[in-house]
Amino acid sequence: MTNSNFIFVKDKILRKNLDITFNHIVNLIPLTEAENYDEEAKSLFRKTAIIHTASIVEALLFYYLNSIFSDKEVDEYYAQWELKNKKVLYHVSGNHEIVAGDYKKVTKKGRKEKLNLAQIAGFLKDKSKISEKLFEEIDEIRILRNKQHLNTQTEVKEYSKADLETAFSIARNVKKFVKARLNKSS
Repeated sequence: MTNSNFIFVKDKILRKNLDITFNHIVNLIPLTEAENYDEEAKSLFRKTAIIHTASIVEALLFYYLNSIFSDKEVDEYYAQWELKNKKVLYHVSGNHEIVAGDYKKVTKKGRKEKLNLAQIAGFLKDKSKISEKLFEEIDEIRILRNKQHLNTQTEVKEYSKADLETAFSIARNVKKFVKARLNKSS
């Protein structure tokens, strides 16, 4: 697939899915400004394009994360300390106790595949693999995308041409970043 927009992605299935999604977005763009649709319909076309653009951002960042961090490294990052063999030594009040026990670090396997965009970006930022500026941009597209959840809305969200351009700009920056980092490690 030499005409791919994501030729730097070596995973053929992911690259094909990215290209299909990208082509779908390209097909939606003319509808976002078409005169034969009202503003509500145009807003919904923009919303769909933003959701798909954010999914491309998420996939590219996950691909980058997956190329530089092992499953074990991600599992360890999300490991939590849990109190085992808890013994109550003294009851102070109804919700306050003095306890003894063993703290053990518990890791859950398979954590990496379940990461969402916020977790991927947070992990990469905490590991100093993305800048604060890129992290903030990623968070901006994440927030735009998450406005799709109708049950959390306090008003009707209209997606503007500026929202769409913001999403595209962030996606372009992420693509450029991931491509440069993957080429550097090749």
